[in-house]
Amino acid sequence: MKFLKLLCAAVGAAVVLQLTGCAASATSQAMTVKPGSVATVNPKLKGAVKLGEVTGGKATNPMWTSQVDGASFKKALEDSLAISGYLATDPAQAKYAVSANLAELDQPLMGFTLDVKSSITYQVAGPGVTRDYPVKATGSATVSDAFMAVERLRLSNERSILENIKEFLNQLANFSD
Repeated sequence: MKFLKLLCAAVGAAVVLQLTGCAASATSQAMTVKPGSVATVNPKLKGAVKLGEVTGGKATNPMWTSQVDGASFKKALEDSLAISGYLATDPAQAKYAVSANLAELDQPLMGFTLDVKSSITYQVAGPGVTRDYPVKATGSATVSDAFMAVERLRLSNERSILENIKEFLNQLANFSD
C-alpha cells in the first residue's frame, strides 16, 4: 500500500514536470527580420549605420519563465539591420549609430493564448542629429503553436521582439536629418 502511494506520487510528479517543462531563452534567429519583410529602406541610412549600445533584457531561469537576454536581442537587432541594408560594412565609416534599450517585456502568467508586449526605445544619432524611436509591439502564441506554456511564452517573446524590430525598421524609412 505504501509502495503504491509512492509510485502514484512519483508518476504524478513526472507528469507535472513533463507538462511544465523547462524554460528556454528566446533565440536571436527567431527575433531577426527576414529578407524582404521591411517595405522601404531609407537611402540616407543605407550602409551608413553601426550598432551602438544595446541594453536591457535578462537571462532565463530554466525553472521559471522564458526571457529575452541582452546578447540575443543585440544579435537579432544587428542581424536585422544588416539584412535590411542599413548596417555599414566598416563600422568606422558609419555616419549614424543605432542604440536600443529593451525597457519592458510584459508577460502573462498563464493562459491559452499568451500575448507578450515589448517596449524598446531605439535611438539614431549622427552628425548634429539624435532621434528617439519608442516602439511597442505584441507577439502572441496559442496552444496550436505549442502545447506547453513555457514554449508558448518563448514563442510569444520572440514574436514580440521581432515585431518590435520590424516596426523600428519601418520607422527608419522616414528618418531625415
